[in-house]
Amino acid sequence: MSQAIVSPSEFLPFGMYLEAEENAEERHEYVDGRVFAMAGASEAHEIVALNLASAINIHLKGSPCRTFKGDMKLRIEIQGRELVYYPDIMVTCDPGDNLPLFKQRPKLLIEVMSDYKTDHIEKLLAYQQIDTLEEYLVVDQDPEQRRAWLYRRETGWRQENGATEDRITLSCIGFEIELKAVYV
Repeated sequence: MSQAIVSPSEFLPFGMYLEAEENAEERHEYVDGRVFAMAGASEAHEIVALNLASAINIHLKGSPCRTFKGDMKLRIEIQGRELVYYPDIMVTCDPGDNLPLFKQRPKLLIEVMSDYKTDHIEKLLAYQQIDTLEEYLVVDQDPEQRRAWLYRRETGWRQENGATEDRITLSCIGFEIELKAVYV
């Protein structure tokens, strides 16, 4: 996230955030009443995110699941705090998760990141609180690195190599792709 666009001491109710976000020229994440402008994505980031989202979307065609890339909000409530993020890729399969402006019950979340060590901790901790989330994949945007890390609920959210034998396998949606295909 980048700097707050309102004073950190100012509180913006969630409804006002949603209303302002509909007409905003740039996207903003929402953390317990504070609003943060999001930085633009690099070319490498967009290539990885679009390749993954497209392949997943094609794989899920005809299923009750929906794939969202980058512009659908994810609302999380944790201990009375409201958070809104824009995951790079989100898959929802719950027919009750049908609000048009945001989703709350994803099955899979994917983030494409430039700096794994600093970028993912906040979201990992928040995402683990979503009871429907089965897998969280973090993919390095650097085509020279070609790395991915996977967290699965069934393994107690332990970090795993997300691309064993140069393949990404997402069990929760029965999806597999060669790691190199994500970067071309």
